[in-house]
Amino acid sequence: MPRLTAATVTLLAALTARAEMPTDLALPLDCEPGQSCWILRYVDHDQGPGARDYACGPVTGDGHKGTDFAIRDLKTMAEGVEVRAAAAGVVDAVRDGVPDVSVEEGRREAIAGKECGNGIRIAHGDDWSSWYCHLRRGSLMVAEGDRVEVGQPLALVGLSGDTSFPHVHFDVRHGEQAIDPFVGLERAEACGPGPQPLWRADVMASLAYQPVVLTNAGVATAAPEMADVGRGWHRQASLPVGVPALVLWVEGYWVEKGDRVHLTLAAPDGTLVVDRTVVLDKGWRHWFQFAGARRPGAAWPAGTYTGEVILERAGTEPIAIRRTVELR
Repeated sequence: MPRLTAATVTLLAALTARAEMPTDLALPLDCEPGQSCWILRYVDHDQGPGARDYACGPVTGDGHKGTDFAIRDLKTMAEGVEVRAAAAGVVDAVRDGVPDVSVEEGRREAIAGKECGNGIRIAHGDDWSSWYCHLRRGSLMVAEGDRVEVGQPLALVGLSGDTSFPHVHFDVRHGEQAIDPFVGLERAEACGPGPQPLWRADVMASLAYQPVVLTNAGVATAAPEMADVGRGWHRQASLPVGVPALVLWVEGYWVEKGDRVHLTLAAPDGTLVVDRTVVLDKGWRHWFQFAGARRPGAAWPAGTYTGEVILERAGTEPIAIRRTVELR
């Protein structure tokens, strides 16, 4: 990111004079947690080579300094999801021009030194800053030196830099030290949130810790590919009654060995077209499952079909995701 200009230094000096720790952070993107966005990685609290999130779970990566807010898929990214300022401050660095391409397509060398991708850094004074990474190329709405207010649009969620899924990496730092907004500067217990987290109270309540998440589901007409689901395919609201098959699929993150998954697809009269239970024999950071049935005769009965996936794990509340499709 660029060096500070004289104008930016002047603005930062004025900001520092009235600086406070950036508490009461707003949500850094325009979404509904658990419905249109999900946290897929938290700050790493393990000081060694391992990885441990603030709740002492595995939902992070070794050395991960921020919180990753993912959106559903590339189709959603193309439609545009705003990244917004979580706290007021001055934009002191920006970068644009990095392509929105997954690192899984063999581009890691091309992004060396630009792992944040297209990004924005906001200074809050007293050496506090917030970072927004993996923004969509050409979507930045602010420039270096701009004063921004809480909730102001900054850019759109993208796929630039060191990432394989569309999301915004958000982190708060004091100097070079990453501060977990779920913990704050101090914590009373080894696991769990701190007594003074940085999130605003309503945001904190909406971001209840989830050790496993189901982010996406739909009904396809044949066995779907995970890559196609990532493109936003196979989630039509209606299908013709003559489709050859109905296949309920689900996508999730951080599943574990022993998790029990029940997939059902009910016909308009309540009859179960799909009824399958799977007990996972291994854990997956990124997981995909489907189950389906062939067309009975010349056509499916017309009407609304309801798909549901329920994941059960010992010691936690079951989680579910539902989808409907209209057959005409």
